[in-house]
Amino acid sequence: MIRSDLGICIGSTHALGGLDTTLQAMKRLVNKNGYILIGEGYWKQRPCSEYLQALGGAAESDLKSHAENVIVAEELGMIPLWSYVANEDDWDDYEWLYSSSIENYCHENPDDPDCDAMLARIRSWRRTYLRWGRDTLGFGLYLFRNS
Repeated sequence: MIRSDLGICIGSTHALGGLDTTLQAMKRLVNKNGYILIGEGYWKQRPCSEYLQALGGAAESDLKSHAENVIVAEELGMIPLWSYVANEDDWDDYEWLYSSSIENYCHENPDDPDCDAMLARIRSWRRTYLRWGRDTLGFGLYLFRNS
């Protein structure tokens, strides 16, 4: 098996079964004293059932708290070195740029047959973000040393 000095997974731990299994895989793939950078969502507060449903039937257990994201790695013997969490300005920039890019595309390409569906989806997403997401969902970057 080829090992590396750095492992990175930003916003895709679900592809490996979640944070726990991603960190376990990284522990195997990254050299001792190497670095592991994870970008992971977390709950800022307990999500209501309506928000989970709006996220496509997500479960509260799909994410942890910010502190729990760090603790999972510590329990695997990793050393936390640094963390950054997106603040409300970061989230607003991300969500509004995402939303406005689709709105602008459809405005400039009114003959695109997918525009009606794209607009319905982004407008529903925007309402979801404003109603629940901004206060409920967080995103953090976590840097660990593999031990």
